[in-house]
Amino acid sequence: MRGILGALALLLAGVAGASDEVHRRGEFEFAIGPVPTFVEPATVAEHWDPAAPGLDEKSWRVWLFEEQVDRRAGRDQVYLDYVWEARAASLLGSAGKFDITFNPNYQRLVIHRVDLRRGSRWSSRLAPDHISLARREADFEKNMADGNVTALIVLEDVRVDDVVRISYSIIGSNPILGGQIVDYNRFAWRSPMLDVRMRVLYEPGVEPLVTRAGNAPEATVLRRADATEVAVRRHGAAAQLDEGSYPVWYEPAPTVRTSLARKWSDVVAWALPLYPRADGLPADLEARLAQWSKLPDPQARFSAALRAVQDEVRYFGVEMGDNTHKPHAPSETWTRRYGDCKDKTYLLVTLLQRMGIEAAPALVSTTRGRGIADTPPAASVFNHVIVRAAIDGKAYWVDPTMTLQGGQARETDLREYGAGLVIAPGTQALETITAAPPKDAGILSNEHYELLADGGARLKVETVYRGTRADRARQSFAGESEQDRSRRYADHYRKRFGDLEPVTPVAVDDDRDNNVLKVTEHYLLRSPYEAGTGAGRALDVQADVLGPVATLPQSMDRSGPLSFAERGHYRHEIRVTMPDRWTSQLATERVDHASDAFVYSRDLGVEGRDIRVVYDLDVKQEDVGTAQLTRHLGELRKVRDSLYARLHMQVPGTPQERDAKLKALLDGVIDAGAEQ
Repeated sequence: MRGILGALALLLAGVAGASDEVHRRGEFEFAIGPVPTFVEPATVAEHWDPAAPGLDEKSWRVWLFEEQVDRRAGRDQVYLDYVWEARAASLLGSAGKFDITFNPNYQRLVIHRVDLRRGSRWSSRLAPDHISLARREADFEKNMADGNVTALIVLEDVRVDDVVRISYSIIGSNPILGGQIVDYNRFAWRSPMLDVRMRVLYEPGVEPLVTRAGNAPEATVLRRADATEVAVRRHGAAAQLDEGSYPVWYEPAPTVRTSLARKWSDVVAWALPLYPRADGLPADLEARLAQWSKLPDPQARFSAALRAVQDEVRYFGVEMGDNTHKPHAPSETWTRRYGDCKDKTYLLVTLLQRMGIEAAPALVSTTRGRGIADTPPAASVFNHVIVRAAIDGKAYWVDPTMTLQGGQARETDLREYGAGLVIAPGTQALETITAAPPKDAGILSNEHYELLADGGARLKVETVYRGTRADRARQSFAGESEQDRSRRYADHYRKRFGDLEPVTPVAVDDDRDNNVLKVTEHYLLRSPYEAGTGAGRALDVQADVLGPVATLPQSMDRSGPLSFAERGHYRHEIRVTMPDRWTSQLATERVDHASDAFVYSRDLGVEGRDIRVVYDLDVKQEDVGTAQLTRHLGELRKVRDSLYARLHMQVPGTPQERDAKLKALLDGVIDAGAEQ
């Protein structure tokens, strides 16, 4: 790797212009230099076009956002020109700073201009001595180190209506990608944009592949003697509302992507050498393999190897140099007991193959899901690696980076990843990621309130998590002490009922093989009631299990699809047992609501001294299409309104209270007779 990076450093040094001025900050550096010769410079408009959206905008306006890229051999440069304006004083803190992230292992930063326009006069605000460089491991808390460095530019004296312009180039790209890069740009965003441009140069005579999402403008392809040029422009882009809660596969912004025309098989050919068949595993792992190989069937062997890689090799990635995409050897990953998705996938694939199970790495995108099928094929569009295994001709998809999963490997559901590119000879296309129907996935909670005549109540709660919900509960308990867990659970009910006493610590019963986890709680509630009328009591109950599932999106007026909830069965049963002689006048009641994505019911009834409320929600699909949204959101809003109930009960009075009421009644009768 050192040889590759050393050669790359010489290459980048050769790209630097003769007039570039280099500024060092410790072990890192950036340069100040002229705009590259391949760039067609843009002129910033003197005035905002009155016919363009944003003339009266009160927050941000983008005057120009332009990206020009030279992907011809030996060049590999990305030029960006960004011009913006803050229209409110509250935005000045952000308006006067800008950061640029690059990777000095294979990239070089050249800043061309930092200008400010006040009124009609432009002035340079480029102050190299005030530009700082710092390693910015933005994903370090996610156990990832990528070597990125950030240049921070801070401008002095930025005022409302000032126009700021910053342009710079990033020279070089990750060499291990071998040029398999997709360039893209959005042609509308959260602020109005006056001009948006994209221009990409390839070698002359090559064939580009351009894809569009939304109402993005058409691309123009020019075939010149010195380059094949892809150009896209838009004038006057209105601010686009971010509705949020989109499915991962949905592209909300109008976007254009371009790359050299290639096939998915070309990406497979690029990736295959990264995962050669590995031999020579450590002795302790060879011993484990011998044990697993004696298990009765391939499914058991599959699950044993998966669980070992998930739980015994922690997730941590040092993604620098070749190792951004090339995994470490399985023996190294096992010995050091950590690795990223590539390392853990390579290790698991090796173990499965050694046991005679067909297995291969598969590239996926966690940011695009099945939307990856709408992008030009290239190595750069993927950001994650998982395993596709096959037993008796049936495909199974598993993620070795997940921890504390329960159940069997065959029950893993990774459909949210959408599609994967299997790194195996002969692969020609993406493969849809499928899974067996969820087996009892979801949450079931039983709350039993035993009301006491003295005004308190005993509460017992049993909550059963199944499938992926059990995985998440198990992960949340990892590393948490029994005391902290009991306090956390008790605080939930303290917020609802006030003073209480935990009778026993929270108990957790984990049947990991079947992926069923049960949590049991016991409390003594001191005074759980709301004020009733007369001799009444009122107890407020709510469907805690269904609340987080049946969440309304932030934006109800939507034009894009909605990511709703994970498929599964969610049920919350509440039983309230009243003391002798307490009564309830509640009537039997049933509420039903449904859409294409869910079926919901609430049943309320009284049997003897028991009041029962049963909330039941069956989520049938995770995403809701635009044609289904109106009905879905209307029904979901009704579900939300029904998740709470106030249970009214009548409490018999003491003999003294009954005598007092009788006396008051008689006094009233006597007084009425005297008046007559």
